[in-house]
Amino acid sequence: MRITENQRVVLGVLAELPDGKGFAREVLARVEGKTFNCVNATLASLAPKGFVVKAKAVFEEKLLTQYTITEAGREFLTAEPTEDAE
Repeated sequence: MRITENQRVVLGVLAELPDGKGFAREVLARVEGKTFNCVNATLASLAPKGFVVKAKAVFEEKLLTQYTITEAGREFLTAEPTEDAE
């Protein structure tokens, strides 16, 4: 499966958050040189691939999308890169 370097970085940051759960704002705080829109779109693009699941949750008194890394996402991060993954 093809995944961009940006997707790999954002997925890795999400995996490092407690329980592998987080909001785009929390991921953004740990990624340098990216905008909120970039991080949010990247997280959303990982859902159809099965690497994250999305759910609505409250963050700072607002109902936002919370992303949780899946087992498939964790396995992808630990797998050896292949030509398709680069």
